[in-house]
Formats: sequence, C-alpha cells, structure tokens
Amino acid sequence: MELTLFNQAPEWLAALVLAALCAGYLDAIAGGGGIIQVPVLLLSGMAPVNVLATNKAVALVGTASAALRYALDGKIVWRIVRVAAVPCVLAAFLGSRLAILTPDWILELCILVCLIVALLVALLVKVRGSERASPPPSAARIIAGLAPVGLYDGFSGPGTGVFLLLVKHARLKLELLAATATSKPINLLTNIGGVAAFIWAGKVVWIVALPMILANALGGWLGSRAAISKGAPFIRGMLLVMLVALMGMTLWKAGHEFL
Repeated sequence: MELTLFNQAPEWLAALVLAALCAGYLDAIAGGGGIIQVPVLLLSGMAPVNVLATNKAVALVGTASAALRYALDGKIVWRIVRVAAVPCVLAAFLGSRLAILTPDWILELCILVCLIVALLVALLVKVRGSERASPPPSAARIIAGLAPVGLYDGFSGPGTGVFLLLVKHARLKLELLAATATSKPINLLTNIGGVAAFIWAGKVVWIVALPMILANALGGWLGSRAAISKGAPFIRGMLLVMLVALMGMTLWKAGHEFL
C-alpha cells in the first residue's frame, strides 16, 4: 500500500500521534477513542480496511494501559470479564474477518452508519448516578449484552467503548466508574480478537501504528487515573464530550463524502 500523503506531508504523522494521545485519554474515561482516531486515519489517505486494522492495533495497547490502571485500583468487576471473555473474542474475530471480505466503499459507509448508531444509542440511554443494583446479572444476560458489541468492534469499532459502558451501566446495572473500568479488559479482549484477524491478513500499517501506540498508551494511563480520582461526574462530562465529538465527526464526514 502506498501512503502518498505521508510521503508528501509528514506532518500527518504528528497529527495522528496527537490524535492517538487524545483518543487514549478519552477512551479510558468514557470510551469511543476510535471516534477520534478513525476519521483522522481515513483523512490520511489509507484504505478503510487498513484504517480499521491500524486503529485496532493502536487501541489494543492503549486499552491495556487503561485496564492495568483500573485493575491496580480494584475497580474492575472480574466476574463479568470472565463470563464475557471467550464469546466477545470470538465475536470480534468473526467481525474482523467479515470486514476484510467487505468492499472498501461498503466498509466506509458502515463506519459512518455505526458512528450514527453509537450516537443515537448513547443519547437514548439514560446515564444515572452511582447506584448499583443487585442481584448480579446472569451469565446469559452478560453474554447477550456484550457479545454483539464484540462483533461490532471487530467489524467496525468506533464507539465500542461507549457501547460497552452503556450496556454495563444501563443493562447490567453497574455503577458508572465500575462500568467504565470493567469495559476496559473486555474491550482489550475484543481488540485481541480483531487485531489477530487483521495481522493475519497483513492489514496493519505498522510504520504508522507504532508511534501512535506509544501515544495512545500514555493517554490511556492518564485518562484512567483521572477517572478514578474524579469519579462519576467527571465520567459523565467526558461522555458528553465524546458524544459531541461523535456528532461533529459524523456530520463532517457525511458532508465530505456525499455533498
């Protein structure tokens, strides 16, 4: 693959590194780092399948950094992770295989549609305060809620963290900080499933991914630390920021492509 824009304008790499840092920070708090990274990668001139593959490789390390920080602070509900792990990885792997077989123009349209759906879901689901319901959710409810998100993450990805946060908070009834923290190891697992398929097919652009990985990991560590120290009100505020960014990027992309 020829990256013409990178050859002609190396400042694109600096822009992508900055986008990865911001994406890692926001993704660790409210999810949706792909909302920032995917549009910027598309604008760089990569083919959509390379964009998805590179974004997922970058997000893998950034999510791992955030998950480690939450785990060290004891914020992750590990029962949900154990139940959802295998179904989510398999679903993400299947989603990535489907993405590889999908023509570029359909894949780019799917990215746009998924961004719009992520916005609508997040706007329609009420984000509550810090209550936590009991009894804990059943294994069937956990899998039914999270496996489809894994499939979506493998196929497209932008907004996955927002979906995971909202499913855990609204359907599985986790407190907001616990929902955010528990989303990270599951998102990490779905990224592993997706990245494995993309690496196998040789779709990751490593010359771009490697510097972005370092920036995203730093952002993930700093973002999770901020969420732990500032709590639910801060997470709700960052979720609003991600929704505004999602709306702006979606509208801009729609205008750029179809007007």
